Order: sequence, then C-alpha cells, then structure tokens
Amino acid sequence: MKRSLKVLLLTSSFFVLLTNPAQSQDTSPANNVQILVQSPTPEVTAVTGVKANRTDKGVEVILQTSLGDKLQIVNRNAGNDYIADIPSAQLRLPSGNTFAFRSNKPLPSVPEITVTNFDANTIRITVKGEASLPNVELFDSPDEGLIFGIAAATASIPPGN
Repeated sequence: MKRSLKVLLLTSSFFVLLTNPAQSQDTSPANNVQILVQSPTPEVTAVTGVKANRTDKGVEVILQTSLGDKLQIVNRNAGNDYIADIPSAQLRLPSGNTFAFRSNKPLPSVPEITVTNFDANTIRITVKGEASLPNVELFDSPDEGLIFGIAAATASIPPGN
C-alpha cells in the first residue's frame, strides 16, 4: 500500500507538470508578434514652422523646433544640389502643408530651395545650385531650431591668373 501511494503521488506530480507549462516560457508565434508590436519606435521630432531670412552672406532657412539640437542630418551632394535628410523628424505645420517652403531664385547662383516631408519620418532640404554646389552651413539655436546658412558658391580662380 505504501509503495502504491508513492507511485500515485509521483505520477500525479508528473502529470501536473506536463499539463501546466511555465507561462514565462511561452514562445508561440502569437506572443512573439505581440512583443514585436509593443517594442518602442524612435520618437519623431516635430518641426512646427519653416522660415527664411536674408543675411549679408545669403539666406538662412530655419526649421522651427524646440529640439533642434536633437536633429541628426544626413547630407549628400547630387550634381550641383545639396540634399539634407533629417530622419526621425516630421513637418507638422499649422496649415497642414507638406511642402513647407519653396524659394525661387533666393540667390543669383541658387535657383531653388525646398523643404518637404520626404516620408513619414524624414524631412528633406534641397538647395539647388545653378553652376556649382552652394555653400551650406548648419547651426542650432535653442530659441529658433535648426538653421541652414546658405551662401552662393564662390568661383575658384586657378593659381597664376
């Protein structure tokens, strides 16, 4: 009788372990999808305005945001054009326009400057150069946001002339 009781207890314990798997070890596809959906996405910085100011050197294009120092710029040249993409940023203008800014012929050698929402999480600034690449400098201002200082390209003079 004593031996039967031990076998019965051992069998019952084994049965309980088999029918109640540990919940923290659940790796079903549904739970994996839920975990992926709940993972945090990068925060998108709102740019609430775009304005342009004339300067002694050219034009300043200001992306108005209180988080200008957080914006990361990825820039490149394409022919005579300067292109800057700002990932994790989005134009959120009061007017709802996605074409926030366009300036035609702001400088003699710069036919156009545009600021647009490139996609859902990227702002694109394009500065078109007429015959050469324009000079662009970046500044961040805690009061205004991110500033693109744009000047006409200076023609290089070959040595000896």
